Amino acid sequence: MALNLAGGRVVTEAQCVCYARWHARPWGGYSPTRTAARYIVRLAMRAAGGEVVVWLAVLICVTASASIHHSRVITPEFTIGVFTSGRFSDNIFSSGHLFYRRLLLDAQSASLYVGANGHLFKLWAYNINDTTTDNLYAHTELSVSRTDADECRQGGHEECVNGVRLMFLKEGRQTLLVCSSNAMKPQLRELDALTLRERSSPENVIGVCSPDPNLNTTATLVEWGNPDDIPAIYSGIRTGLSLDNHLIYRPPLVLNNKEVHSSMRTVYTDSKWLNEPQFVASLSVGGYVYFFLREVAVERENCGRIVYSRVARLCKKDVGGKNVLRQVWTSFVKARLNCSISSQFPLYFDQIQSVQRVDVRMDTLFYATLTTADITFGGSAVCVFSLNAINQLLDQGMFTEQSAVGGSWTTTPPEKVPPHRPGTCVPNSAAIADGELHFSKSHLLMAEAVSAGPPLLTLAQELFTHIAVDVLPAVNVIFVYSHNTRKIFKLLHWEGAVGSESRLLASYELEGTQSAFAMALLPNEFLYLSDAKMVSQYLLSQCALYTTCAHCAVDPYCSWSSARSLCFKRNAAHSSAVGWVSAAPGETPKCITEVRRNLVRAYPGDAVHLSCETSSPLWTFNGHHVLASAHKYFTTLGGLVLLNVSGAESGVYECSFSGEPLVVHEVVVDESECAQPTSLAQFQSVYREWCRKLASYKDSANKWQIWYDRNVSTSKKHF
Repeated sequence: MALNLAGGRVVTEAQCVCYARWHARPWGGYSPTRTAARYIVRLAMRAAGGEVVVWLAVLICVTASASIHHSRVITPEFTIGVFTSGRFSDNIFSSGHLFYRRLLLDAQSASLYVGANGHLFKLWAYNINDTTTDNLYAHTELSVSRTDADECRQGGHEECVNGVRLMFLKEGRQTLLVCSSNAMKPQLRELDALTLRERSSPENVIGVCSPDPNLNTTATLVEWGNPDDIPAIYSGIRTGLSLDNHLIYRPPLVLNNKEVHSSMRTVYTDSKWLNEPQFVASLSVGGYVYFFLREVAVERENCGRIVYSRVARLCKKDVGGKNVLRQVWTSFVKARLNCSISSQFPLYFDQIQSVQRVDVRMDTLFYATLTTADITFGGSAVCVFSLNAINQLLDQGMFTEQSAVGGSWTTTPPEKVPPHRPGTCVPNSAAIADGELHFSKSHLLMAEAVSAGPPLLTLAQELFTHIAVDVLPAVNVIFVYSHNTRKIFKLLHWEGAVGSESRLLASYELEGTQSAFAMALLPNEFLYLSDAKMVSQYLLSQCALYTTCAHCAVDPYCSWSSARSLCFKRNAAHSSAVGWVSAAPGETPKCITEVRRNLVRAYPGDAVHLSCETSSPLWTFNGHHVLASAHKYFTTLGGLVLLNVSGAESGVYECSFSGEPLVVHEVVVDESECAQPTSLAQFQSVYREWCRKLASYKDSANKWQIWYDRNVSTSKKHF
């Protein structure tokens, strides 16, 4: 069965089922069985019939997914939530509407490098508005020749200026390496990091930085560990006249004006290597370079276009094979990144948007923001991935393979893996046997995913695009920027007595309407955001904005003055001084709290969300402790979710911390299910219950049919 679309296009039943199941999950974490989805979709398709326009087909699929979604979520009108405030910049810098796309912070020299269209600036990190003090401010123009500009415009390109795309500090932070678009003919130049004066003439380059500002590309400078220790830039880039060649690329290695090693790349003609990737970040750690990206999942191509987040790894010493994989990475391997809310039907955040590296003792952490495919029906999450876990999977995990084009993907038996395992670094990759390289060429993807564990933060209808992390003693403070709402979220992450813990502290609504291009952080001091018009500087602490002790004292930058009832920036003396209230990560400050009460009405089968202001509260129901179960979940924000409620859930729910009650919710479940519905909410509740029972019946019938067919088949074999 299929829907015929205007223009001859067709939406098949299978595509609609996939769409319905996919979009049902972000609406509450419930993904219906394929049988239930197919049943409802068929009803919708039969009802539609004939030729329909695209939007109507989508509406039918969405309606199907909505009708099989088993519950609605009720959020009380009053919420004791995180601290929320508007925020104006502490300082701003602007030299006109120049599209300030790139930021690079050097904490040692307190310098903030700003790359814009046709301009490069060096600002003082403690006051970016100070442009008069010697050695604190520098500026240089990046011009374009008239010939290049005319040729760019004749080619139909919109941006024919010299826009900064990449900036790196090298040679002990004395030299600034800059790659710029140069009217669609990228250039690489070296400048003095203090004065921004050119140290050599610019050179035209290919495959280092993108001429188009709207492409998602990445690059990292690696000064040590390459063949012959020759510095090189590793890039995730798009090349070709139509920019349809997706590559992870290293330019030729040159020493004393002589090419010593050829360029290296992935195979852009094989989608198993990279399939329409959107590059997010590239990082050098040890003997490897890691790339974080999202791409169309080749292993799910039979269920439509599904995007997964990936981490890819390659060896710095890789010089390609001798006959097979010449000038192609022999060590390239990749794996899916799993950031999800665990349940019977997990909600996956499959599209990675940003990454921040943090080095800790015995490990390296990658903090990342990820989103669902459509934030309108889903949202964003912050997850943290361990380098140790990534390497363990890539070094010891099982591979997956596709035996034929269009065939299913299966796990590669361990005995098929050759002595030279794909992804292994060797002193000379050209010495690897051809047969082993043939295996490496077709076995790039791991069968399992790298799990991040529970998300540190999940928020609906937010698009997290940038992340920065300030490393403090015993706690990491994470700052996340939301593109669609122009908010900054501040949260904590620390290792507690029971493992990794997190808490959302505050959200700040930023002034203006411009979306941010880049974000940078000066440890323990400032956060910087750049957009088309300006660069903005914000204090990390923002203590003066807090108006209550409870919010102030849990912020690691702040302390509460009981005598003045004001919040101030924390110093070491506050922890023992009389009259100051501050709390360590996970502790509850000794503040006088006000207990608030809230009434929540629900119907049988609903899901009820009860909010609380702390990340690790104690919940009680009618005086008894509440434990997590199949129908009760605790949220990362401290709330409690009750699934499929009945009259047994009616009662008083109290949220407390260290014996101090914070909020009381009285839940009343209306169980008059046999009475005729008198409101839309009651009708929807009854309808959802019918859908649930129908899905359960269909599932039981299918299980019985499978059991029956298996027994009939067995009986025939015996006779």
